[in-house]
Amino acid sequence: MPSTTPPLGPTPTPEDVIAAYGPKVYSLAYRMLGLTADAEDVTQDVLMTVVRKLHTFRGEAALGTWLHRVTVNACLAFRRKRAHRQQYQVPDPLLADFADTGQHSGPVRRWMEPPDEQLEKQETQALIEAAITELPELYRDVYILADVEGLANAEIAEILGLHVPGVKSRLHRARLMMRQALAPHFEEIAT
Repeated sequence: MPSTTPPLGPTPTPEDVIAAYGPKVYSLAYRMLGLTADAEDVTQDVLMTVVRKLHTFRGEAALGTWLHRVTVNACLAFRRKRAHRQQYQVPDPLLADFADTGQHSGPVRRWMEPPDEQLEKQETQALIEAAITELPELYRDVYILADVEGLANAEIAEILGLHVPGVKSRLHRARLMMRQALAPHFEEIAT
């Protein structure tokens, strides 16, 4: 949650933090989990943690860094719980048609934008989001934190409990996978 968030006062209230960081927490959770309902659940859990534990925040790191760590940890815990639940679940074929599609409406567009440009941007955003979703979790987390959220490798290593060379390696592989996934859509055909 880099510096685009407005500065908060010396003693921010939970309401201030939720208003300033809530959308960013949701965005990170959505990108890590891929489903709207899951991202909403994790966002609610993170924001409840903020409300309960803001008084324990010592200011040793930036508030945004603390929230990143809380959000990433909540997403990773959610994935572990989901994997455990799925291991023991019997799929119900009658409910398959009602499953959450995970569709995200994307960012709000300007009204004055020509329709063809708006459509092209939406298609490009959808292609990129789909490519991110298809990354294996091992690489997706590092890619999102580095290239989407703009965190430094050292900060990512600290958040994910990795060494910096491991972060660099995973990030390099994730970028190669993204390039491979997006190349058919963006490379020009030689004539």
